[in-house]
Amino acid sequence: MITIKVDRGVCQGYGNCVLADSATFDLDDEGLATLKAEQVGEDRLAAVRRAAYDCPTEAIALIESDPT
Repeated sequence: MITIKVDRGVCQGYGNCVLADSATFDLDDEGLATLKAEQVGEDRLAAVRRAAYDCPTEAIALIESDPT
């Protein structure tokens, strides 16, 4: 399981996360990133990592939990 955190104080609303993974990320009325899901499984890992990598302000943090 992967936990996702978005630092809205750092987010500048570029929307790269939504372009990379619209199933997990969205933009609110202020144009800042929001999460559709705070945790995703391994099947979404590649898309979530791409969204974090594509964020120019590094507002997305991924926390991978130990499966045991």
